[in-house]
Order: sequence, then C-alpha cells, then structure tokens
Amino acid sequence: MKILVIQIRQLGDVLLSSPLAEAIKVFDSSYEVHFLTSKVAYPILSENPFIDDIVVLEDGLIGEFKVAKVIRANHYDAVLDIQRTGRSKRLTFLSSAKIRAAFDRKGNNFYYNTLIKKKTRGYTPFERLDLLKAVGIENPKRAMPKLFFSDTVERSVLEYLKGKDIDNYFVVAPAARKKTKMWDAEKFGMLASKLSKHFGLKAIVVYGSEAEREIGIKCSSFIKDAHLIEKPFDIKSFAALIKNASFMIGNDSFASHVGVSQNTKTVVVCGPTSGWFLENNNTLLVYKGLKCQPCNNPSGCRFNFACYKELDVDFVLEKSLAFLSE
Repeated sequence: MKILVIQIRQLGDVLLSSPLAEAIKVFDSSYEVHFLTSKVAYPILSENPFIDDIVVLEDGLIGEFKVAKVIRANHYDAVLDIQRTGRSKRLTFLSSAKIRAAFDRKGNNFYYNTLIKKKTRGYTPFERLDLLKAVGIENPKRAMPKLFFSDTVERSVLEYLKGKDIDNYFVVAPAARKKTKMWDAEKFGMLASKLSKHFGLKAIVVYGSEAEREIGIKCSSFIKDAHLIEKPFDIKSFAALIKNASFMIGNDSFASHVGVSQNTKTVVVCGPTSGWFLENNNTLLVYKGLKCQPCNNPSGCRFNFACYKELDVDFVLEKSLAFLSE
C-alpha cells in the first residue's frame, strides 16, 4: 500500500504528525509512506527512516497545481489529511486515491470518502494515530515524535560549542510563535539563572525568528554569563544542540517538542493549553493550577492570562529541581 500523509504546517504540528510514519512501518514494513509538507518544515521530516519520500508544497496556486500533478502521478492508495486546510482538502480530493481520509468534523466533508471519529487521548500524536484506522491499522504503535539529523550536523554543533568554550550546558527557549503560549522572558531568565547556579551549567539562550530576538536578549540579561545564540541554528542543528544538552526549559512551543524528540529532559512552562505534551520521566509540565486551566481557548481568556502572570519563578524552580534531580 502506498500512503500519503498531509501535514503542511505548523512546525510543531509537522513533528507531532511524524509518528504516523513509524506506526505504519511497524504495522507493515512493505507499506510505502510519503509526507506532504511545506519547504520550511522539510528538515523536520528529512532523514526519517520511516518516511520513503517527501513532497514539498510551495506557496501560491502554481505551487499547489504542481503538487497536485505529482500526487496524481504517484497513484496513492490512501491519502490521510491530518490538517484539513483549504489546500490539503483540494489536494486530497484531486489525488484520486481510493481512500481519502480525514477526521470527521462538522462542516464540509465533501473532499473525503473516509471519515474517522477523533477521540481525546490526552496527547496529540496519539490522537492523530487514530487516522490510521482508515488504512486498517486499528491498534498502531504509540510512537513518539523523533527528529533525525546526520553525524555531520552533530559534529558541526559540537565544534561550535568547543569554539565558544562551552562544555556542560542547558538550553533556554523563552520565545513561542504565539504570545498566548509564552511565559515572560524575564521570568525565564531568572529561572535559568537559578538553575545555572544550582547545577553549575552554562545557560544557552535560543530563539527562532528575528522577530523573537528581543525576547532572547531580554531573557539573557537576567542570566550571569549566559550564551545567546544570535544567529539561530537551522532546525537540525538546533535538534543536535538539544540532544547534547543536560536539559532544556521552554514554553508550550516547537522548541520543547524538539526536546521531547531528542529524549532530553524538558521542562515545559504551560499556560492555557493542554494535550501537546506527554508528561513522563523526560518531560515535566508546569501549570499554575488555576481552576480555569487548561481552558484551551487562549483567545477567549477572561482573566488576563493569570495562568502565566501568577506563575512565579520560585514555584517553577521548585518543580524543576525535583524533576531534574531525579
């Protein structure tokens, strides 16, 4: 069977959808698994041994038209549309695949001939695995997100650290794509300062886009002898940096998902959302514990994001030290 999985964006969503490939291959290694994604998300899926090919969708109607031709030419037996955007719906419909599947939602299901009821399982990747029922996989392996990179990339990162005289370190990622999923940079800096002193580790502060640079600078200013990576690493280099860290702290964001993908101890400071991380021996979720948490409706918050504003540094520090000292 030849299967196309569609997850075009966002970066975190692409990473959280990647376990479908491993689950399919574990079920039957002869199945051919392709992914459709964006150019910016391509590095998240490349070098994944469970993915046979990646189709890249460029922006605009011309890019969509070109990909539609590729998809039809590939003669997929099944197309699994995780995202259900306008583009993904159209491309699924035009695929001419025998199975055109998505999760059942109220609204326009015209583009699909197989609809799967979505169940809440507490962790987004496990919920998305239910879509594999469309291709006869009833009890898939509960694979975790994994981001792969070459030895060359890892050596390059280690050389960078050596050149900066950095040996033992942890990573601080104070930014997030959405401000509604971001603890204050000052508090991150104060927390990192205390953790650095307690464990005797160098704090490396990272950010993603240029728009997040000021957040990284502000966080760094509260940490003695912090190292701010001014020019952000690419995705694979960032993953290698995380893999070799003692631990990392971040928001409910892509950076923390990368921490999970590398089996690095990860402290996630959480606010209004839930379901994006699985708490276990490697991952700690820190909530203030307000009655309104998690609302999963940050745009409709009536309490001025008290879940973040009332979450103080010492509370997160206490939770973090207990977790990181295990």
